Amino acid sequence: MTKQLIAALYCLVSMAVSAQTTKKAATPATYKGRQIIVGSGGGFTGRSISYYLLDDGKLFTKGSTDSAFTLLGVQTRANTSRVFSALETTCQIKTTTFNHPGNLYKSVRWKKGKQVFSVVWGDAQQQPPANYPKFYDSFMAMMRKK
Repeated sequence: MTKQLIAALYCLVSMAVSAQTTKKAATPATYKGRQIIVGSGGGFTGRSISYYLLDDGKLFTKGSTDSAFTLLGVQTRANTSRVFSALETTCQIKTTTFNHPGNLYKSVRWKKGKQVFSVVWGDAQQQPPANYPKFYDSFMAMMRKK
């Protein structure tokens, strides 16, 4: 009887452990919330690098030759809110249309699910929309602090 009880308990524990799902950490590829993606690239090599700020504060990077995202750290809630507000309100990313890359380019994107808004500049003949170069520089200054 004792052996049967132990065997039954063992089976129950084994089933409970195998039933638990381990939640995989979200990356920009799987994240459902808002994201800001700031990047640059082009030139002779054609390489690019992008930085991803998720609305939960996580900050990632990924280069064009990288196979995975790298977590750089976590921003404060206040700073994350400030950055999203600057892009959504001051820069008005959702109503700004501009796609003029040059040999070298810079880009700012906003993404949530399948909805993406993008501003790309680099063509010397085309002036980027107001506030975008400043937003880009401020965002990149945040990277230097990491």
